[in-house]
Amino acid sequence: MTNEIVAFAQAKAKTAVRRVAVPTAFALTGGLFVLFALAGLFSALFFWMEPEHGPLAASLIVAAVALVLALLAFLPLAFRRQTPPPPPPDPMVAQFVSLMARTAPNLAPKQLIVTAAVLGVALVLTGRGQKK
Repeated sequence: MTNEIVAFAQAKAKTAVRRVAVPTAFALTGGLFVLFALAGLFSALFFWMEPEHGPLAASLIVAAVALVLALLAFLPLAFRRQTPPPPPPDPMVAQFVSLMARTAPNLAPKQLIVTAAVLGVALVLTGRGQKK
């Protein structure tokens, strides 16, 4: 039985890794081709501008164009929305849990079940308020 559980977990892990690895490999390959295309475009821009402006000016113009494109590519990272900080936890829940832990050994089994249910409801209500 244990071997079946381990085999099942390994199969799930392999499919999860394959599901992530294949798109990542395609993205890296595509990124490499985009890099080669950009290098070709910049060299074509240099050779197009070099006879008219000279080699030094043409290389500076191509470098300036590359710098502007890099700044435009990083612009969304600079101005993305900040996530609001999570609300502070309710101190009443911590006091309630501490009180329950201290009184639990003195409770009968039925009272312990009711206490656990009340504690579960309190934690669910607290967790529901924090997801927003």
